[in-house]
Amino acid sequence: MSLHDLLLQYMKTVQDLKALKGQAERQEDQKLLAEMISDCEYVIHWLRTGRAPGNRRGVERRSVYELTKVWDPSWFESFTGFPIAPSEREFTAQEEFGLHDAMAALSERERQCYILHIGFEFSWEQVARELNITIRTVRTHYQRAEQKIEHVRKNLLTKS
Repeated sequence: MSLHDLLLQYMKTVQDLKALKGQAERQEDQKLLAEMISDCEYVIHWLRTGRAPGNRRGVERRSVYELTKVWDPSWFESFTGFPIAPSEREFTAQEEFGLHDAMAALSERERQCYILHIGFEFSWEQVARELNITIRTVRTHYQRAEQKIEHVRKNLLTKS
């Protein structure tokens, strides 16, 4: 079944519901049919435009998908700056909480610069090219990220 066929079926359903609403005698039935008509018209609008009614921007253009970044603390463990003994060990709950705190404290750009430079060992120039910003901006974001992570780290050590 194509999208066009589905749209036609919804339009036919709306016509049928409107006819039933005109014939309905009870107030409750008319109210229920009006709600059904409203729901069908919502779907028709969605199918025609590809967007929820009332939205001017489609879901593909919403910044929430650009801003939401998933990161794995275990992947980040090797370059967080948290003290790790020569033999590998698991994070304690407090250290993992501290890591989440540190990452949450960073802006998206700071996180990108820090991870690319420390985690992926990109040079300043490579990070700048990747993010389409100047080298000076990369260094500034990186330094801010380091300061924030160090602040969380110090707080973590004083609580221990």
